[in-house]
Amino acid sequence: MIALLTQDPQAPVNYVANPAPAPVLDKWGQLPELASTFDHVDGLFYFTYIVCIFFFFLILGVLLFSVVKYRRKTWDQPAASNVTHNTPLEVVWTVIPLIIVMVMFAWGFKGCLDMTTVPHEASRNTYVATAKQWAWDFKYPNGSTSTNEVWLVVGKPVQFYLESTDVLHAFFLPSMRVKRDIIPGRFQSVWFTPTITGEFHLFCAEYCGKDHSRMYAQAHVVTQAEFDKEPWNPPIDETNLQSLIENGKRIFGQQCVTCHTVNGTGSVGPTWKGLFTKQGDQYVGRQREVIEGGQKKTITVDDAYIIESIKQPDQKKVAESPYDRNTMSSFANLDDKRIKCLIAYIKSLADN
Repeated sequence: MIALLTQDPQAPVNYVANPAPAPVLDKWGQLPELASTFDHVDGLFYFTYIVCIFFFFLILGVLLFSVVKYRRKTWDQPAASNVTHNTPLEVVWTVIPLIIVMVMFAWGFKGCLDMTTVPHEASRNTYVATAKQWAWDFKYPNGSTSTNEVWLVVGKPVQFYLESTDVLHAFFLPSMRVKRDIIPGRFQSVWFTPTITGEFHLFCAEYCGKDHSRMYAQAHVVTQAEFDKEPWNPPIDETNLQSLIENGKRIFGQQCVTCHTVNGTGSVGPTWKGLFTKQGDQYVGRQREVIEGGQKKTITVDDAYIIESIKQPDQKKVAESPYDRNTMSSFANLDDKRIKCLIAYIKSLADN
């Protein structure tokens, strides 16, 4: 099965550390396989689809019949009829579409009520999804967090409080049949009940800037037993350098790969490769020109600079173009243990 990495076909193949498989289409080949209880979305979609197809061929057939039967055969042929209107026919083609449209409205209105009326069980299982350019942060009911990946329990209703730290975004889970705009400064929420275990795509569905198409996350639906192991929060052995590096690489794939690279090529942000050089057993930071307080200055890269760049990215912006014009989101909530992993991973990219 082809892996669907992101919305952006030009994105690098390693954009997502563990890409979810391409979605399985429904039996009509139209929508992703339904993975929640909101089946009324599919019903209304196909009802509207069938109505459109039916009236397309009906109207097209009448037009073709009229063109052939009543075409002018000679230049002086008189009009076939002088009738200007037909009241019964006009009533029919007004009333029937009105009935069909009202059915669609009632069907959609009922579905909208189902989606906006959060059941008590879902409200007791509330997550917070924070959208920012260009990543997703998730806070679990127990207070733990993850980035660009979220784990849910199959068969357990869940509610998401939605917030944005910058611009307009949208929370879109096609397989769950839910989409809700995330408006800065405004309370929004969405809920659903996942019914199938697996990995599903979560997109931003509102244009939010240059890398909107790369604002992608994965929703993992697992059993309660697997969820209880907190796979988003694996243990980190701070005494084991290799463990720190591997976890740093994983965190990079979740949170940093949107804007940075590790192979020396440019991106939205500067590459991590070569920030340090290795001299024996020691890592020595390179010199870098930055802009601080509007003034250009030269600093030596060290742990303190990396920590500051993660939590206060605008404090010392890289002076090189185009990085001096780009803006990085703050990761102030990233804990010290994960920052230590990232630093270990950055140093592992050092030039010898």
